Parts: sequence; structure tokens; C-alpha cells
Amino acid sequence: MTSVTSDDFDQHLELAMRTRPVIEQAKGVLAGFRCATPEQAFTELVRVSQTYNVKLNMLAEALVTVVGGHREADPGLVEIIDQEWGGLLPRC
Repeated sequence: MTSVTSDDFDQHLELAMRTRPVIEQAKGVLAGFRCATPEQAFTELVRVSQTYNVKLNMLAEALVTVVGGHREADPGLVEIIDQEWGGLLPRC
């Protein structure tokens, strides 16, 4: 059994506080495009993250970036987004 130190806890808390807002934004994007609940949108984000073996927060950040009309996100993530949600996203 491993124990969690206060440093580990602090690091996990800091990461969660940095990544949660963008995950919430991505959930909102998907909920709006899919007419889905936030829970359904989160489930879809997790599924895509696991399918392509990418970190959830990185996928969420790229989705929000692409929906915002920017393509400077990681090209591999943009490709995943196009494959999964390309038909839903606005073309700017």
C-alpha cells in the first residue's frame, strides 16, 4: 500500500484546479452540439480520451481551441477532434 504525502496531494490539487475549467468548457461545447447532459458530454470526452490514449485535459483544451476557430492545437489532437466531432464543429 502506498501512502500519499502532502506534497503529492498538493500537486494533484494544483493540477485539478488548472485542468478543471477547460474540461468544463469542453463538456459545455459537447453538451451544446449534442443536445446532451453534462454527464453525457463528460462520458463522451472520457471515451475519446481513452480510445486514442490521450490525456483528458489535453483533449478538452484542443477541443475548446478548435471550436474557438483556432487551429494552433496539437495537429494529432486536431485530427482526433475532426474524426470524432468534425461534422458537428463550425468551419471558420
